[in-house]
Amino acid sequence: MTAHDNRLRLLEAAHRVESRTGINTLDVSRSMAVTTDSRLELLPKSIGIGLAALAAAVALVCLRFLLEPTSGPGFSATAIFILVDVLVWLGVVACVAVARAARSRRPENDRYEDAWAQFAVEIWPAPRYQPWNGARSQGSGYSRTEFLIAVRDGVPLDAYLRRAPFTRMP
Repeated sequence: MTAHDNRLRLLEAAHRVESRTGINTLDVSRSMAVTTDSRLELLPKSIGIGLAALAAAVALVCLRFLLEPTSGPGFSATAIFILVDVLVWLGVVACVAVARAARSRRPENDRYEDAWAQFAVEIWPAPRYQPWNGARSQGSGYSRTEFLIAVRDGVPLDAYLRRAPFTRMP
């Protein structure tokens, strides 16, 4: 099978899936948005927890400075600590807000993931995940976005069509 045949087979499969689902599985921007949203949903668990711990520690220090003014660095420095604490708490709130916004797009993102799964079943033979050296494996060496950029840029797809890309975060 030539590189042109591979590309034609891929485009035909994408068109069939789009006619069934109404979703263009080869849309790089959409794939990147879905991937980004899945990462943004994790913000409160990663960055948000650390920010909240930092904000709580700064709040305790500020409370000590306010309760015992003689032990503190002075009024202006305490005011700066309070301002920093408020800003860090706003960072915590921002993490939660961004994660909720990403989570609200999950139904639409799931539609894209379902369409992508239909596309993948048509393109990659079972087992979907094959190593580069031909041995049995459960992983892949490239992402869906890498694959879609290669399709968009006209890169030969021979290496990509032997194994499916990974699409989910571990």
